[in-house]
Amino acid sequence: MKFFSLLIVPAVVIALGCQSAAQPVKDSKPPTKPKAGNEKPAVVEGKYHKVNFKQLSSYAYEVPDDPISDPKTKALMEKNQIPEAIKKLDKQDVAITGFMLPLRVEDGKITEFLILRDQNACCNGMVPKINEWIHTKMPKGKGVKPMMDVMITFYGKLKVGEVFENGYLIGLYEMDGEKLSDPLTAPSPLKPGESPKPAN
Repeated sequence: MKFFSLLIVPAVVIALGCQSAAQPVKDSKPPTKPKAGNEKPAVVEGKYHKVNFKQLSSYAYEVPDDPISDPKTKALMEKNQIPEAIKKLDKQDVAITGFMLPLRVEDGKITEFLILRDQNACCNGMVPKINEWIHTKMPKGKGVKPMMDVMITFYGKLKVGEVFENGYLIGLYEMDGEKLSDPLTAPSPLKPGESPKPAN
């Protein structure tokens, strides 16, 4: 995915590489099709609704390589559908756990970053699915310290919907960041030949 590759290069320079093996967050399981229904996520810490990447990445979404002006892209976009249960999260105050990948630094603080489902993009150069990251911006003057290689809970207002730049699809999720939790306990690095396990 061209856009994600452009983001990863400067981000990795900022992060100075990962120091531990890639680990999925607690809810990392093979994606499944969402069930129909109008279930609301549980509320945590007052106004914030708890969501996870199992929900956000539970559906297939084929990313076009060509701009939206291309007839083939238009046809593909008509087939792609974000489930209604996910659309209902648009403009909701949410809390989600993932990994930070910094994109922009101002005065030593991170003002723009990706929230990733796991560390594969940083450590192994793997491009995640388009619904496995959230492009997040903090308010002006509210930058945060960089925290890589650790799971963090991020709080803010989620935006759900296709995001285009210069005619190209660049994402499905954005967030107006508000605050971050302290780093959560991360699982131990994998031993050679060991398979990843969900974090506790």
